[in-house]
Amino acid sequence: MPELSRLVMRRAARVGLVAVLLALLVGLLRIDEAIEEEVDAAMQLAEMSARLARLEPLDDAGVLSALRAQQQGGLRHLTLTIRDESGRALLAPDPPAVPEGLLDLLADLHRRWSEDEPVRSVSWTLPRPDGRLWMLTLQASPEGERREALADIGGVFLVLLGCIAGLLLVMRRNVRRSLAPLDDLLAAIDGIEHGRLAPVRALTAMPTRELDQIAAALRQLAGALDEAESRRRLLSQKMQTLQEDERARLARELHDEFGQHLTALRFDAAWLARQLADQPRLLEVVQGISRHCGEVQRDIRDLLVQLRPLGPVMEGHEERVAPQRLQELLEALVRGWQVLHDGREGRPARDFRLALHIDASAPALPRELALAVYRLSQEALTNAARHAQATRVALAVDIDAQAVCWSVEDDGVGLGDPAAAMQRGNGLGGMQERVWALGGQWRLASDGSPPGLRLQARLPLSRADVDPPS
Repeated sequence: MPELSRLVMRRAARVGLVAVLLALLVGLLRIDEAIEEEVDAAMQLAEMSARLARLEPLDDAGVLSALRAQQQGGLRHLTLTIRDESGRALLAPDPPAVPEGLLDLLADLHRRWSEDEPVRSVSWTLPRPDGRLWMLTLQASPEGERREALADIGGVFLVLLGCIAGLLLVMRRNVRRSLAPLDDLLAAIDGIEHGRLAPVRALTAMPTRELDQIAAALRQLAGALDEAESRRRLLSQKMQTLQEDERARLARELHDEFGQHLTALRFDAAWLARQLADQPRLLEVVQGISRHCGEVQRDIRDLLVQLRPLGPVMEGHEERVAPQRLQELLEALVRGWQVLHDGREGRPARDFRLALHIDASAPALPRELALAVYRLSQEALTNAARHAQATRVALAVDIDAQAVCWSVEDDGVGLGDPAAAMQRGNGLGGMQERVWALGGQWRLASDGSPPGLRLQARLPLSRADVDPPS
């Protein structure tokens, strides 16, 4: 894989080589043209010398006509001037034309720049048949060479301009092609920042070594983050499991220890009641003890449901929970909160509602997933009842073949700073951690329009094997 500098210089060198070859070709062509022009100029000068030697017997009009035709035919580097004895110009070179093209403008500029240079000339007399003398002057003219030099400079300039343009185009193409994957790299960096590693995994081979090294570093970083996240998620699952195990242990102790003692106490109270049937005052006390024992037993049963809502785990069996069973638990949970906030006995009136939809393709849920939905609902309803000052709380659960979509919404005071609230205590932060541990998506919204708080979670079923519905 080439380096960026080597890739750019290699193609730029190709363009430079083409420019050198083109300049050499143009130079060779100009050599042929220059040789032909110089030979033509030499022949023109030889023809004029021969013609001047044969001019003496001709009349004035014939001489001037012949010399004018010779001069219009083109003399390189020379101009011919003829004057009579009085100094009147009989034949003079044409004045410089008004500059029109770029070459003419450059020639005029150079002519003005070098007009102070001395002009060399050669003069001699030409006797005429009537005895008069004409003064012939051959004056050196730099116009031809000036235009040739400017034409050569123009050719070199065009070749140089083409070379520069070619280099710029090649460098632009190379740089754009080499840096085109920068958008993918920036997307990968943004994905790492926001916990999305899919853009990093989607990175393809880079066109240059430098970008490929950056992509490799990002892949390595993403791999390390993915591994760290997996370990953290596993640790979070273990913490959740330890909490549930501790709740299960407490539930067993309450059931085994308190349950047996309370049952024995109620039997004893029943026996005393029979023995004290003829003593009303003592019988009333014993019956009160029996009633209190029954209330304690009911409270313990309610506490057992909170500690172990899905019941005890059967050893060696991976239990699954039917969606209908989860529905019964959530209905009982909502009904319990509704009873506590029915507006009687001075208690605040609140409206707790449950909307649960179970798709026909919904499978039996893994125990940990069903327990997570119950714990999320339990915590959310507790927060809404105790802290939100809400009058309406709506719990919604949607179960299909891919995921469980859960949400709780209230019309309470909401949260001023949701990020800070996530850091306080174990309520919202614990709920988010529970969702994250199961590979789910968590969303919290409290923007004041409408007022209140909205919690949403999506828990996928694909993290565990799913049984078909029975």
